[in-house]
Amino acid sequence: MYFIGEIPHPACKISLYRWNNKYFVKFETATLEQTFKIPETDVSGEAEVREIIAPALIEGVVERFEQMNHALMTLI
Repeated sequence: MYFIGEIPHPACKISLYRWNNKYFVKFETATLEQTFKIPETDVSGEAEVREIIAPALIEGVVERFEQMNHALMTLI
């Protein structure tokens, strides 16, 4: 997996990778992770992948992190 770079954000770490004809957009907190796989054939390149990572997408990811954390806390 080839590391492309990071996008700074205060709520989570956002990393970009490229591997096996896909771009991977990985969102991480201390205990949780979400990954989006985007086929290279669906975008024109890295710049378009960075455009996809818009505030609306990040907001949804952060909300899912909250839901995931809640689900985990109800189990332990």
